[in-house]
Amino acid sequence: MKIDFKNLPSKVKNLHQIIASLAIENDSLQTQNTTLVSEKESLLSENDLLRYQLKLLKAKKFGRLSEKLNSQIEQLELWIEENELTCAEAVATDFSTSKELNKEKPKRLKFPEHLAREDIILNPEATCPECGGTNWRKIADDISETLEYVPSSFKVIRHIRPRCACIACEKIVQAYAPSKAIDKGKAGPGLLAHILIQKYCNHLPIYRQHQIYLREGIEIAQSTMTGWAGQCSRLLQPLIESLQQEIFSSNHIHGDDTPVKVLAPGLGKTKTGRIWTYVRDGRPYGETEPPAVCYFYSPDRKGERPKEHLKDFRGVLHADAYSGYDQLYQNQDNPEAEITEAGCWSHTRRKFYEITVVYDKASIAISILGQISEMYKIESEIRGLDPGERMKYRQQKSKELVEKLFNDFRKYKKDLPAKSPTAKAINYALNNEAALRRFLDDGKIEIDNNAAERAMRPIAVGRKNWMFAGSDNGGHTAAGIYSLIETAKMNNINPHLYLQKVLATIQDYNHKKIADLLPWNIIL
Repeated sequence: MKIDFKNLPSKVKNLHQIIASLAIENDSLQTQNTTLVSEKESLLSENDLLRYQLKLLKAKKFGRLSEKLNSQIEQLELWIEENELTCAEAVATDFSTSKELNKEKPKRLKFPEHLAREDIILNPEATCPECGGTNWRKIADDISETLEYVPSSFKVIRHIRPRCACIACEKIVQAYAPSKAIDKGKAGPGLLAHILIQKYCNHLPIYRQHQIYLREGIEIAQSTMTGWAGQCSRLLQPLIESLQQEIFSSNHIHGDDTPVKVLAPGLGKTKTGRIWTYVRDGRPYGETEPPAVCYFYSPDRKGERPKEHLKDFRGVLHADAYSGYDQLYQNQDNPEAEITEAGCWSHTRRKFYEITVVYDKASIAISILGQISEMYKIESEIRGLDPGERMKYRQQKSKELVEKLFNDFRKYKKDLPAKSPTAKAINYALNNEAALRRFLDDGKIEIDNNAAERAMRPIAVGRKNWMFAGSDNGGHTAAGIYSLIETAKMNNINPHLYLQKVLATIQDYNHKKIADLLPWNIIL
């Protein structure tokens, strides 16, 4: 509760009301504090156990078997590297004897205009090599550019606030201290943004960042950096929720999920959690609304998870055939539902493609793949057109292909063993026929769910580096930060500069206007 002490009410009754409100708020804060202290003690105890388990793992890592395995990996990497170097040297030294190398010349590299330029002037010798003259007349400049890398650096920013006394009345005045993203914290918004970007965009775990900073002569404890990341997550939560509201206010979104490994507290093992994504992207049908993506974490894949995520959504959901979504869809069993299912032809195509990979004689699957390819050719022709034109084009060209395809599915099914891979792929298509046909009657519906699958790629890349989340809370934190970073990237905004700007301003920002800090609204 904020109180303007300069403008307190004059009536005693009103003052009593304010005091009573403050007393209630104080009781609430004390209760919260007690809870937080208990949670902190629990986490500290858990961390002690994790550190013990980490020591054991490090001991095992440097055992004989691990050393042998690491040696083999290093030898293989060196082998590959040496081969690549040899090839590069051959290219560099043998242009005169290789005609193949001259067939395709690399495109001239153009450097972005926003990069800083450093001019180095190379003047000719003082005297003319021909006649010995010393007077020169400039004709023109020959300019060649080289892209150089300047390593990142740290700096300390000092805010100096002079205290001044009025000569007339001795009143002491001083400028207000700038607010910080983390109260009493020593990290500036640029450093905080860098830590988040390194972890969630470049997939560099904090312990590796710690090692890099040590090489730069900067010692920041891992626990401190982890604490900063957690505090930034809490600070950004209102903005993350605003992004979610923005996405779910749309009437066409894409959804998907993927597994992630999560440490099981106290067991030294991992369990499987899920990362869910929901994407708004109307660019394929000429929508001017900026694209956006949000992520959610859950410890399981129960159907109640998407039900909770989509409780405020009304419209078309592009998704795979995961049964957990079924309770949300409008169908014969649930006619009052306000979410309509749009199927994914990419999933359907993939099932038939896998058959062609395994079996040499897969004529039915090859034929079906050819028909689906024709549908995708049509989609490439109408990309970017408005919804009305897209629907008209599909009715004229795609509808006939879809009708033939489903007729073929039913014909092939009669002659195939029920348990054959081809029959299973056909059954998948037939079971989802209504959803797969839906794109024909709505120009805003995409032929597939690739928008959501693209949004999952950063998670898949991250998994290879950080292997698992430290806890369920860590999963929730990652999902929120990923939402802001990936949305910035979708809008061609530098995610580091974006987070730096947000972290520098959000502490003092009016939360009723928090949407002004979404990537497409903020001015960097």
